Amino acid sequence: MKKTLNVNVGGMPFILDEDAYERLKTYLSEIEIRLDGYDKQEILDDIETRIADIFRENLSTRVQVVSLELVNRAMSILGSAREFGEPHQRPEPSSEPAPASIVTPQKHFTRSRTDRIIGGVCGGLAEYYHQDPVLIRILTVILTIFTGVVLLVYIVLWIVMPSAPKPQIDTTSQYK
Repeated sequence: MKKTLNVNVGGMPFILDEDAYERLKTYLSEIEIRLDGYDKQEILDDIETRIADIFRENLSTRVQVVSLELVNRAMSILGSAREFGEPHQRPEPSSEPAPASIVTPQKHFTRSRTDRIIGGVCGGLAEYYHQDPVLIRILTVILTIFTGVVLLVYIVLWIVMPSAPKPQIDTTSQYK
């Protein structure tokens, strides 16, 4: 079994194999360091959009996961990163952050496991929107007082929203 990731490429959601994701991320990073000028982000967006079009053309109802072979096919159509010129900056080995618009894992709307008072709905909303959970709770209480509908919405969200995944615990001890 291969691990897959949900990512956005050119503003479109795709499921990529882990190795395909890493190869695509490296390819786009190599292109980014070769681009210079004020339209750098626009060029990267256009490249991602073209890659998304290639993925969409090659996926079917039977094949829905972007594989390493499909990423390599897209790269062969667009050309190697070297064709975009000489690097303007040195890439940092594996610690280089991905470009802002590059393939990013999708956010999921989940109830919080760590910041919960009643069900974790407000904590989950706060995590999703990067807000203070206290602010979300105060707004929820105020809206519940003035409109009873918010309480019903809260209960429905509590039932419908999945709980956040459990954090991975490292079972290997350094003191063996």
